[in-house]
Amino acid sequence: MKITIAKTSGFCMGVRRAVEMVLDTANRVKGPVYTFGPLIHNPQVMHMLAEKGVEVLEDIPEKGEGTVLIRAHGVTPETRGRLEAAGFTVIDATCPRVIKVQRLLDKYQAEGYTPIIVGDADHPEVMGLVGHARGQAYVVRSREEALALPKGEKAVLVAQTTQDQILYLNILEAVRERFNEIKDFNTICDSTARRQEEARGLAHQVEAMVVVGGKSSGNTQRLAQIAAGSGVPTFHVETEKELDVTKFRDMEHVGITAGASTPNWIIRRVHQAVADPGVLGRSGAGLGYSVRRFLIQTNLYLAFSAGCLCFACMLLLGQPPSLNAPIIAASYILLMHISNNFIGRNAARYNDPDRARFYDQHKIPLAALAIFGGAPGFVVAFELGWASFLTLIVITGLGLSYNVPIWPEKLRFFGRYQKMRSIPGSKTIFIAGAWAGVTAVLPVLSHGAPVDIGLILVIFFATAMVLARTSIFDVLDVQIDRMVSYETIATWIGPAKTLKLIRVLLIALAGVLILGGVLSWLPSLAFWLLPCAIFPLLVTNSFAKGKLHPGHRLELLVDTNFVLAGAIAVIWQTLV
Repeated sequence: MKITIAKTSGFCMGVRRAVEMVLDTANRVKGPVYTFGPLIHNPQVMHMLAEKGVEVLEDIPEKGEGTVLIRAHGVTPETRGRLEAAGFTVIDATCPRVIKVQRLLDKYQAEGYTPIIVGDADHPEVMGLVGHARGQAYVVRSREEALALPKGEKAVLVAQTTQDQILYLNILEAVRERFNEIKDFNTICDSTARRQEEARGLAHQVEAMVVVGGKSSGNTQRLAQIAAGSGVPTFHVETEKELDVTKFRDMEHVGITAGASTPNWIIRRVHQAVADPGVLGRSGAGLGYSVRRFLIQTNLYLAFSAGCLCFACMLLLGQPPSLNAPIIAASYILLMHISNNFIGRNAARYNDPDRARFYDQHKIPLAALAIFGGAPGFVVAFELGWASFLTLIVITGLGLSYNVPIWPEKLRFFGRYQKMRSIPGSKTIFIAGAWAGVTAVLPVLSHGAPVDIGLILVIFFATAMVLARTSIFDVLDVQIDRMVSYETIATWIGPAKTLKLIRVLLIALAGVLILGGVLSWLPSLAFWLLPCAIFPLLVTNSFAKGKLHPGHRLELLVDTNFVLAGAIAVIWQTLV
């Protein structure tokens, strides 16, 4: 089955900005943190914010304390004044596009224009806009209502930012019949317009549409109406649990779109539910899917990949082929990733519920796998000498202490960064550093190779390979990582800049391999390993263009780059 996810799916700029402002405030300030009304129309996001201690303030008390964030929809000037008068610190998270509409109404109402708003009268954004028009605006939601307006001299026409473009144009024509002069400001957000247009186009290409988002979200409801109006079966769901995936069993092409308040992790879960051949019961797919899922969920394939990368690093260092260092690397990665998956199940409940369920259902076998799979690494390291053994103990301790406080909170200078996970970019950097340690540094300690420019280039090779892998998954998990306070490169500099960083890193990696080979700092294997820089670059570009979607296939594809490095090293060692 082909599944197409609309490129415009998920958080719009205004919602993303509001969510990030709330999370930053919750992590930064002391005292109660509130949003005035639900921040966005998505129950799952609101539940996660509640778990972080962010409460919803529905009514304004006479006296209050703490910080109140105005949601993306905005509020009336009178409401903001009451919040400040009550004693709250007010932070305005209103979408900049909504602020623009508010200012238009302020300006033209003061100049004598009759304000007309295309929208839903009971929507929070529209209620705020009416307040900025000093309560004198007309709210219309159909051509008939517009034709029923009293005739006037001049009017200013704006729209709720998530309204339907076609509806707005129809109402505009009707308003022209009622007023002599019209100031027409089509204030429907470009993001909304593109989202609706893409939904219309996608609905004509597929056999069914799945629209993901809150049932109370106006823009999501309109997406469902647009899809259904195209004549295809349309399913509006908030989560994958509401989806009857058996309805897609005989379909060849399904489309997925989502509202502006739908987080990426829910879209991923819906996509996985539709794409899961085990769920859909498609013949011939069950065994392959089950094997792939087992290898990924247990981290066995990842551990094997680490061993392959280590083997390639050994040969790049000019060392004789041996399985000692690859066994240490594979054992370490298996132990660390299983352990941290146990610790990180809170985040996995949202961005990868299948993995969370797998770990909940197989706690004892996975714990045994971590212990008995990690033990060989320590045994081999001990046999190779104290330097290897102690290094392995140190990096294992650092890996296990990532979520543990490393100094007292009362030390003000360090208070903000009490845990390693709180340091900006730490998750991405620490993972890359740990992998580089076991795949590039430990082989040197094990075999006594010289510390020279070749070693530096090999460490860069391993680090760049792992940084590229980790950063791709960080981009996928950026929203949930912000929710659970994981500091990654993507949460620090943003997904777009992270993807650019990956491209630059991989191009630099290709340059380092060529330079090292030309100047004989590295053996000719360096030239052979160039596909390991090109392959992830192609994967990154395909992912950025929406051609690759999150799931087991993407994870397997990304990790296969390490296996490719090991395979190339074996072939080179055999032929050269």
